[in-house]
Amino acid sequence: MKTIEPKKPCSQLTFKQLHVEVKNWISEIEFILIEQGFFNEIIVEHTLEICNTSNFTKAKLFLNGIEHEDKLGTEMIAKIKEHQVNIDLLIENIYLKKEKEIRNTHELLKLEVNIYIENFRYIKQQVFELVLHVMKLEKQQRLLTK
Repeated sequence: MKTIEPKKPCSQLTFKQLHVEVKNWISEIEFILIEQGFFNEIIVEHTLEICNTSNFTKAKLFLNGIEHEDKLGTEMIAKIKEHQVNIDLLIENIYLKKEKEIRNTHELLKLEVNIYIENFRYIKQQVFELVLHVMKLEKQQRLLTK
């Protein structure tokens, strides 16, 4: 997953380019929300094994982090969709007097989206490492019992 950054600053993007960027943000966050649900299920599926290791507290923190990021992602989508409406009004030449304000909002949202994606990458990496560790322990246990 890549952080979403246009090659040009926001002030140099056309209204249509701003619109496309916003659609990409929404798509990216919606996919992340699906991934978060998947990670939640993986952790829950391996709860018994996690409880038997020293990683229970870590797993609980990850679940809380996923839940927090899920709520944040849903809120961000709502903010971005509202911003998208304003960009659409710019495209229709209705909000031209508010162009500077809308572009400033766009820059702030871009920053928020990038931070959100980076936070998700961190959680994703940590969840992968935890589940991989638990699966390795599980495999070792099965080999020992054979």
